[in-house]
Amino acid sequence: MKRSPLMVATSLALAAGLVSAACSEPAGQRAEPSAPDPRTLLLSHSPAQHGVSAAVSIVAAPDYTGLDDAAADERGGSVSLMVNASGSIPRFPDDYVSSVAVFGYAWADLGTGRGIVAVIHPVIGRDSRQNPDGWHTHPVQLTAGTKPSGTSDFCIVSIGTSQGGIAIQGDILRVNMADHWAGVAAEALDVAAAFKVQGDTGCTATGLGVVVLDAATL
Repeated sequence: MKRSPLMVATSLALAAGLVSAACSEPAGQRAEPSAPDPRTLLLSHSPAQHGVSAAVSIVAAPDYTGLDDAAADERGGSVSLMVNASGSIPRFPDDYVSSVAVFGYAWADLGTGRGIVAVIHPVIGRDSRQNPDGWHTHPVQLTAGTKPSGTSDFCIVSIGTSQGGIAIQGDILRVNMADHWAGVAAEALDVAAAFKVQGDTGCTATGLGVVVLDAATL
């Protein structure tokens, strides 16, 4: 997919913000009872552990990897998130989703790198007790990526556990998550993005890089 000027500008702005926040402590997350160990979560997302190449997917990016709009609001003690994709979002893995390590949508805070993601990853298997075989949520901590020397727009510092409700209708995906799971206020979120995860040795914290497919400001 050809990157829009908005997406490029947003990515640059987020990268700049994350450079200044790179030395900050990751967001604290409330532990989920009987949840996987954080190290297990990180390992389960590593493409190298599942025979997934870090190279560009051979399956062309479909329309739902583009974003037409996005939103983030606070509603009664919960964060309410939305993306309006450029095509119908699959409820179950299709050829594209099955060709990448992780695909998803993210809502992130430019200043701190904290964010919330809704992801699906049949190739690498289960990492969550919340709908592990389908769409589910994670709070994440991001930092600046490895570009221009590498291929990742951002690097993943940490992945947390959470419980969030996900609804998909056509090209709309919505997430509702209690504030104590989110770890970031809706008003702090600046940008939404469609993304995929790849292995990147330059991402020293976890070895996981993020490739932004499209983005929209909030």
